[in-house]
Amino acid sequence: MAGHLQAELYRKSIHVATSAIPLAYHFFLDKSIVLYICLFLAAGFWTADLLRIKFSLVERYFLRIFSNLLREREVQHGITGATLLFTGITLAVWWYPQQAAVPAILFLTLADPAAAVIGRHYGRDRFFNKSIEGALAFYLAAALIVLTLTTYSWWGLVIALVMAGVEFLPVPVDDNLTIPVIGGYLFMVI
Repeated sequence: MAGHLQAELYRKSIHVATSAIPLAYHFFLDKSIVLYICLFLAAGFWTADLLRIKFSLVERYFLRIFSNLLREREVQHGITGATLLFTGITLAVWWYPQQAAVPAILFLTLADPAAAVIGRHYGRDRFFNKSIEGALAFYLAAALIVLTLTTYSWWGLVIALVMAGVEFLPVPVDDNLTIPVIGGYLFMVI
């Protein structure tokens, strides 16, 4: 169990480090700069994934370097969570205003890792291969984001609850896409 927790912490450290993007967007960078950064990162990750799918030599070196960060489905299907993470962030920055994109992206970069770490280590009550404890951790982290960085008050807390449900349910689309896209949309429409 300790090895699984350590691997999950290492993997989710990418999500947490990526919080620098929405925080910079919130505090001092304008949309165009953030969008260029996100497009550059997403394009880089898509290029790496496509090259490793196409060329076995690239695949071998990629797996030698990054295998401890990849889930089995990422190794088999070729598209990594990091690629989808940066794609989701890029879409949220592109489609939504700053006040909607930032909390939605932080849900992805902070609340989702909280759900994964707590759910995998402490989760006892499992449904859909997820845990109630993980969903609660997502909600608490998302609520903290709403209360500290937004002016959405109770509507933001409702969105945090809805997004905890989106993360919890077995949706066929990767949550690296659903969390920022659905969350951003919900923040935009309230």
